[in-house]
Amino acid sequence: MKVEDFITDFRDAVADHVVPPFWSDAEIVRYLNEAVQEACERAKLIEDRSTAAVCSVPIQAGESTYPLHPSVFEIKRLTFRGRPLDETSVEELDEDSPGWENRSGQPRCFIFEQASGIRPAQVRLVPTPTAAEAVALTVYRGAIKPLSADITTGKPEIPERFHVQLMDWMLHRAYLKQDADTFDAKKAAESRSLFVLAFGEHPDANVQRKRRDKRPPLVRCHWGA
Repeated sequence: MKVEDFITDFRDAVADHVVPPFWSDAEIVRYLNEAVQEACERAKLIEDRSTAAVCSVPIQAGESTYPLHPSVFEIKRLTFRGRPLDETSVEELDEDSPGWENRSGQPRCFIFEQASGIRPAQVRLVPTPTAAEAVALTVYRGAIKPLSADITTGKPEIPERFHVQLMDWMLHRAYLKQDADTFDAKKAAESRSLFVLAFGEHPDANVQRKRRDKRPPLVRCHWGA
């Protein structure tokens, strides 16, 4: 579906054919962009290992932490010199490898740090690298380019078969608009429920972090070469 199709279908769904309309094209497309991001985070719809700006991170000697592309919300796989590194956490390293922050050498593990405030997600290599290289990532991400009401031929980056269900989030957001002619809490809740049925609940960042911290230490970081 194209942006123009979403706008038409949205106006048909809410019978918004008055002049001026209750919802502008810009509002509708903003809801659409939100829906795409929500669907990606809930159902991991975009797995990327080939987009250079997203999946290749140049590293420098003496630097352990690197910002990720703003679209990234999870690392599925990370390799250094073709070798997969194990994901770990600060808590696990503190327990198993005291003094890990002061070690340098070839990275053996990585820590994924969630986005916080305006800071994007980061990856921390352990131990701190001693040579300039690049790490390759396979990630789950959101859309890279937001859709625009001015480019009506644009399409969401997610597979076409999921496009129809995006409308449920758009309606959810639309019915929460604080206006006597648009606000409808019951319809907003019903639309959200349909969206959750299709894509699942939104992952809780704190729950995800605690799960990583408590996971069984099946593989340890090895500090030797």
